[in-house]
Amino acid sequence: MEIKETLKSAIDSLKINKLRSLLTMLGIIIGIAAVIIISSVGKGVVTYVSDELSSFGTNFFQINPGNNMMSAITGGGEPLTTGDVSAIKDANISNIQNVVEFSMTSKAVSANDESIRVSVYGMTPEGETLLKPNMIYGEFLTNDDINSRVAVIGSEVADKLFGENTDPVGESIKIDEMRFSVIGVSKSGGNLFGSFFNTSITLPLETLQHQITGVDELVEIDVEVKNTDYIKETMDEVELVLKDYRKIADDEENDFIMESFTESLNIFETITNVLTLFITGISAISLVVGGIGVMNIMLVSVTERTKEIGLLKSIGAKRKDILSQFLVESSIITTVGGFIGIILGIGITYLVSVLVGIPFIVNMVWVVIATIISISVGIIFGLYPAQKAAKLHAIDALRFE
Repeated sequence: MEIKETLKSAIDSLKINKLRSLLTMLGIIIGIAAVIIISSVGKGVVTYVSDELSSFGTNFFQINPGNNMMSAITGGGEPLTTGDVSAIKDANISNIQNVVEFSMTSKAVSANDESIRVSVYGMTPEGETLLKPNMIYGEFLTNDDINSRVAVIGSEVADKLFGENTDPVGESIKIDEMRFSVIGVSKSGGNLFGSFFNTSITLPLETLQHQITGVDELVEIDVEVKNTDYIKETMDEVELVLKDYRKIADDEENDFIMESFTESLNIFETITNVLTLFITGISAISLVVGGIGVMNIMLVSVTERTKEIGLLKSIGAKRKDILSQFLVESSIITTVGGFIGIILGIGITYLVSVLVGIPFIVNMVWVVIATIISISVGIIFGLYPAQKAAKLHAIDALRFE
């Protein structure tokens, strides 16, 4: 039999039992769709996090007080000070571009008979380079503002104190009975880190330390590097500097922690890729179930068409013709099911990306893999029924009841 004739015959056979053919495809459709959805959504999540980190800045690392993230958040352990910053700067490490320190307190802030309690941060002008706030009105802190009573207020703070869509630049706010002139309104540049610049007030570092808190303690030190390829080596050098300055012996645990977003992103990507691969593997089980379903239906088809097989053999059909006939049928079922699953998977991935707000990315590697798997399933699980049909003797098949 010619290939064209074999294909036509296989399609005609599948059309006779449309519902059964569709149900047979169902396991393949679900398995392929699940593989596409999980792999593509996973890639979209990684891209989203990577973009957010890039918009926030990946060319620096953080130093926080304490020996774990919990102590850094709660403020436990030996605090960081401006002395630590001086020690890092004095070390003249070649890959360091800037060292930016941050101080923080919580204060009641009032203006226009409105009063709210917000986080008040003190930082140097270089903080703008690292944290990349969006300036809605006015400008960020400059070197001329050191120890001055000026403030950059968050967009939400501005809305509460001065009203929505109002430019408060030039107005004043009161902190601890001291008046500060508003020079800008800021908004966070990304979504991943919440509303840091939306809900806080930023003052010059020395103003906060000398006029409000009275201490030089820091909540964080950020170190900007020139070349991110050597960020790990730079972190190691800074660690040695701080251990020496803080008199921490080699066998003692550090009372500070260091972390870079580049490292965090790499760890996140690794975890996401492993989980995606694991869950995709579990989803692929449905492909095996679908393949078994194909085998069962093809075996039923062989039984139902035993006389037809006998008739074909009696008029000259060879064993390879019968074998190819049933292999083509099973391959068509799984291939069509695979394509439907790919289209369904892409559609659901797009829907998830719209609802969740992550980039719409189709993992083409897994699309190719899914296509190969769907065709392979048809061949592998259709082989036994096809061989069983091909081995039937013409006379026995014609006598089958």
